[in-house]
Amino acid sequence: MRLSLLLLFGLLSLSAVAQETLTVAQVQRQRAFIEAKQQALLGKTDDAIAAFEELVDAEGGDDAIQFELGRLYRAKEQPNAAIEHVQKAYAARNNDIYAVFLATLYQEAGRHGEGAALYGKLRKADPTNEALYFEEAAFLVRAQDIKGAIGVYNELEERTGVNAELARLKHSLYLGSGDAKRAEKELVALVEAQPYLTEHRHLLAGFYTAQNDKKSAEKVYEEILRREPSDVRAQLALQNTASSASPGGESDDELMALLGRADVGIDLKIGKLLPLVQQIARSLVPGEVGRAVSLATELRRVHPDEPKATALLGDIYFQTDQLNEAADAYIATLALDDNVYPVWEQLLGTLYLANRSVDLRKYAEEALDLYPNRPAVYVHYAIGEAMRADFAEANALLDQAKLMVSSQAEATRSLDELSRAFLALAGTSSTDAINKNVLPGGPTGPVALLIDNGKNLSELKKYDSPSNTNALYLELLGDQLSAAGDSDAATRAYGRAKAAGSTSKELARKASKIGS
Repeated sequence: MRLSLLLLFGLLSLSAVAQETLTVAQVQRQRAFIEAKQQALLGKTDDAIAAFEELVDAEGGDDAIQFELGRLYRAKEQPNAAIEHVQKAYAARNNDIYAVFLATLYQEAGRHGEGAALYGKLRKADPTNEALYFEEAAFLVRAQDIKGAIGVYNELEERTGVNAELARLKHSLYLGSGDAKRAEKELVALVEAQPYLTEHRHLLAGFYTAQNDKKSAEKVYEEILRREPSDVRAQLALQNTASSASPGGESDDELMALLGRADVGIDLKIGKLLPLVQQIARSLVPGEVGRAVSLATELRRVHPDEPKATALLGDIYFQTDQLNEAADAYIATLALDDNVYPVWEQLLGTLYLANRSVDLRKYAEEALDLYPNRPAVYVHYAIGEAMRADFAEANALLDQAKLMVSSQAEATRSLDELSRAFLALAGTSSTDAINKNVLPGGPTGPVALLIDNGKNLSELKKYDSPSNTNALYLELLGDQLSAAGDSDAATRAYGRAKAAGSTSKELARKASKIGS
């Protein structure tokens, strides 16, 4: 809010400052600027744009006019036009407010490389401003330039020395890119730089535990206890590594007591629960399923702001085929931290299997903004479009995915099979030659099931639920209900298909035919 006020009064002052002697043209220009600004403040965006564009046509437009146009086009959700005008404003006058707003526009438009370049330029002009390093690196991460982001962090570290924040950031980037050795090196360097801080050693021990390197973890915990004999987390961790990995080694009361302790780190708690989750994945024992959900729910209650706790609950729900609950848990995880790609992919896959096609399209679009180079995102987005009968868009998205995996024969074959499935669902090709085993979700996934059971009412009904927004499925269900003479149920199915965003040209005709 304070920034908005600064912008408002700052820009008004540009037009309000008058010299002792003004030409008629200058007076008219100031009046036109103020009138255009009034239109903007009254919410008359189109009128304001037209007024400012007239000023541009008449005089070329100074930086204040260009900036106002950028703000107005942003309000109209025209990001490219907004960026073009703010770029002109910034080129005319290197103003920090213009730079910050331009960076915001770059991020909103998914133009992360340009955002990184902007902050790189600002950082070189003011190398003592640490915030600029972090902003540039964040844009580079969004642009999938992990090496570049680490390079920026390294430059900052040369100025400031080793510190916890930089070590954590670089550690996470190395770990996310699969370079465990460099990830370890960052934490070791942090411990060596500040050996008196126990928290750094806990980070290192937690990393070793996650890497299943128990011996290294034990050594670190032992060193912590040598320095701090009363450290509860280290005591519990050593007890954990010394005990059996069997999930039945502790009673529920003991686990609940541990999970409820705020002074025990979440990584240690998750380590206690993982054997139980792995056991569930191997064999679904009803009692163990309920136990795991209860324990994970308690973990989330104690750590409501930790994405790991919510993601673990989602994994338990997914392993036990509670797909809607799993999807909701993954959505909650991303609300806490949307920078972990595997959670996005798990969410999209879960929404697909749960037939929540509206949500699938929504989150696939969001994922595409963050991860434009991940073929799995394009594939799930394509499925979401196919499930509302927009096969042209579905195939266009699928073509993008094919370009990304063109050098991977197995992936290419799977996507070609999905293309044939789309043709079959569109009614323009036979279903006989499709290998359903390589379709997303395999032979029991929604795409394969629609191909197999599109003309089988009893089979279609098995896969319906209140959360089902698969418009193609609902239209096929309506067809079969109509053929069976259940007009009311067919009308409801067609209505649900329409509400789910169906683009089917036949849907309205079918619903009208029943009504008549």
